[in-house]
Amino acid sequence: MPRLITQRSFYQYLKCPNWVYFDAHADAPKPHDPLMELLVDQGLIREKQRELLAGRPDVAEVTYEDPEEAFSQTLRFMHEGRGTIYRAVLIDKHWIGTPDVLEKVEGRSKVGDWYYVAADFKATREVRDDHMFQGCFYAELLERIQGVKPERGYVITPDRAVLPYGIAPFETAYALTLDEIERIVAGQKPAHFTTSGCKQSPWFEKCRALSEGCDDLSLLNRVWREEVARLEAAGVKTISALAAASVEDLSHRAPDVRPERIERMRDQAVAIKNGTHLITGAVDFPEGKRAVYFDIESDPLRDLDYLFGVLVVDGAQSEYRAFFASSPEDQERMWKEFCGFIESHFDVPVYHYGSFEADVLRRFAAKYGSSSIAREALERNLIDVNVALRTAVIFPLTFYSLKDIASYLGFSWRAEDASGANSVLWFEKWLATKDDALKRKILDYNEDDVRATWKLKEWLQGHCL
Repeated sequence: MPRLITQRSFYQYLKCPNWVYFDAHADAPKPHDPLMELLVDQGLIREKQRELLAGRPDVAEVTYEDPEEAFSQTLRFMHEGRGTIYRAVLIDKHWIGTPDVLEKVEGRSKVGDWYYVAADFKATREVRDDHMFQGCFYAELLERIQGVKPERGYVITPDRAVLPYGIAPFETAYALTLDEIERIVAGQKPAHFTTSGCKQSPWFEKCRALSEGCDDLSLLNRVWREEVARLEAAGVKTISALAAASVEDLSHRAPDVRPERIERMRDQAVAIKNGTHLITGAVDFPEGKRAVYFDIESDPLRDLDYLFGVLVVDGAQSEYRAFFASSPEDQERMWKEFCGFIESHFDVPVYHYGSFEADVLRRFAAKYGSSSIAREALERNLIDVNVALRTAVIFPLTFYSLKDIASYLGFSWRAEDASGANSVLWFEKWLATKDDALKRKILDYNEDDVRATWKLKEWLQGHCL
């Protein structure tokens, strides 16, 4: 019996082709948590989905859990001409598509004087490639079922915006990808290539072990497949070979790769091979004993940014403070309190790691407003430690997440299962139980994040002179 292909297969393939392979062929059972699957798929929790559907005049919800029964119910709703079909299931042979919504539009098809187009709820405000691959998959299934292929697919954002995209411009890439997925589920093992996307896979440790076992060039941080292909064409196929090569020789053998990029990759290989970091430049952080370290916790399943955590450092003294919102209605209060805190620390640098915090702050300011003092303070004082370290140090690491780097520097999180994804699951459980121990675990995790940022910043300032 052919193994199933679903819309998730495209997301998995784009992140890590081995994810598709192991799902289809590995003997060991993989972890299964419905909320984690929804989180990985960038979906929204059903409570939020129903909120976004509220007010539509003719919504029919598919209630069966068995796929075949759910498909039969979906077909019945399609023939009845229901305006919106929620939690639809589409099946053709070994393909199963589960679009969040089928929407009725005018036109002639096998189901009547109308046909259906597909849309997914996503915890995003833009259409990504994997969304469009999934939309092409839905469109092909709908063509087989109703005889009409939709010209567009849609993403529904947490703000109720409906983002359209054309199917035709993506069909060639979709067809090639589908062919690769079919080969993989049939048994063809893909070449492994470690990327940050692999981290989202339940098979990540297995993928990383494969790459480390053959000293693969994909272990380089932020390396592109095209760069690896050019190095391999030049006869450099492992981290060890790259570490032993000279930049001048590599530049002659791989003329299509910029010399400064070759030098960076060679130095990264040396760091990984020797298991130690290389200092490549200096950091330029503001002088002074006082600083604020900042980190946000969010639940994308509900489109809820629920915790702004800050660590106020003055010399050797430090104090953690949390701004917490338990519901969307509570976010404005949290934001105003945080802005008051920022106003009272007008001349203090605010360190964070990565672009996420700055993006959230811009969104909150646009939604709720801010005083000119708070706005100026944030514009002047936000410092991304990740940006600062990129030109100053090369770590012997494939990934440069805060947890990867801080762990390398000796920092440890209190929770053994500490991760951004797990913090979402803890928050969901806390909402359901109001267990104080779970909330404490979330706060401890956030505090550990800001303390890790502090440790990293201090290490950089001490070593990258």
